[in-house]
Amino acid sequence: MRKTKLKLKNYFKISGIGLAVILLWSMLLSMGSMTPAYAENSGDSENSQNPGEIISLPNGYSEDGLWLYNDYGDGTVSVTCQDNTITEAEIPAEIDGHVITMVEVDCFKDNPGLKKVTLPDTITVIEDYSFYQCYGLEEINIPESVTKIGFQAFYGCALRDVIIPAGVTEIENFAFEGCNSLQAIHVSKVNQNYLDQDGILFDYDKTALIVYPSAKTDTSYTVPENCTKLESYAFMGNQYLEQIDISSVQEIGEDVFYYCTSLQEITIPDGITELKGSAFGNCVALKKITLPEGITNLGSGCFYNCVMLEEIQLPESLTGMNDYAFFNCGSLKRLTIPENVTTIGNYALGWYYGNDNSNNNSNAGDENSKQDDYKRLPDFEIDADNGTAAFEYAAKNSIKCTGGITQGIVFIYIVLGVVALVILAVIGLVIMQKRYQKEHELN
Repeated sequence: MRKTKLKLKNYFKISGIGLAVILLWSMLLSMGSMTPAYAENSGDSENSQNPGEIISLPNGYSEDGLWLYNDYGDGTVSVTCQDNTITEAEIPAEIDGHVITMVEVDCFKDNPGLKKVTLPDTITVIEDYSFYQCYGLEEINIPESVTKIGFQAFYGCALRDVIIPAGVTEIENFAFEGCNSLQAIHVSKVNQNYLDQDGILFDYDKTALIVYPSAKTDTSYTVPENCTKLESYAFMGNQYLEQIDISSVQEIGEDVFYYCTSLQEITIPDGITELKGSAFGNCVALKKITLPEGITNLGSGCFYNCVMLEEIQLPESLTGMNDYAFFNCGSLKRLTIPENVTTIGNYALGWYYGNDNSNNNSNAGDENSKQDDYKRLPDFEIDADNGTAAFEYAAKNSIKCTGGITQGIVFIYIVLGVVALVILAVIGLVIMQKRYQKEHELN
């Protein structure tokens, strides 16, 4: 009897533990099966909710199955296109009584055949990546109701001109990146946040230049006198500009001239203390640039792949140059590094693509780059004093370094040597003449 009670007691104890484990496992499974609301926007049948399952966002499809809507419950109703082969699209103003107010993230993403889109006047937001890589998109209306254009919203589109309506208060970075056919951006004259001048996008006070269109065909440009700031990526990808006058500018953003493939020369004005990121990355025609005294830092990939750059004078104020600063600058044979430079990043000087990949499209420092293909420029040398960061960089990377012996110093040494030889020759002639006179007198 005692053994039976003990067995029963142990049985209930084990059963209780087992039940607790089962309950805990069930809770974990139920938590794992919960999906965030945004996952429902993908339209992927594998991730869609089962019939009758509770969802956090009211959603549904249009009658023709072309549009998926999501009601966020705060007055925002987004729409996503379900056919990535469509060539023309007209977004409905309403689906099942839900007024459409937002073009959802990735709405038409990766549809190269899309050529024309019509938006209803209920749309207030064009979200990030909405028309990302719609390489064929040539025509779209932006309604007066729109207040925001998101990050890379029109990346890679074939738009030739864009009209920004009066109500737009926010245009995020890269909104028109890769629009290689874009010739002009026009802004409503009553917009209180932006304006355009000759198709170039500025802030309302025209103190900041935001976007210079990639396909604007002028070969030279002077930034207006009252414009003191170039926003990040402002001239990015322009294929025609050869010269730019930025003498009025006091602040330069990141990657501002990246991929300006025709830019040949430019002078950075006084007051600029830093060139951020790949400011002149892939400026493959750049031959001459003048840096001001007072500049302290060159960003990562600052002159990355500037294959025509032959000469540049680094000011004494410079203290650092980051990774890939002069990577793949094959025409730059010699560079004098000021002794104040204390930081030199990886592959900053004297390296190039050994696989003849000079037109590599990846950004400087891309982790996917094959560093095994990097090779030292055979004729490149650094002019730097012993004990400086540049001297140590040269030693570490097996790059020839003059150790402070500049061409000027070599010239002086040569002149001194010639003078010394002349003096010795004169002394020799004098001695020989005296000996000859002495011998003549004795005779």
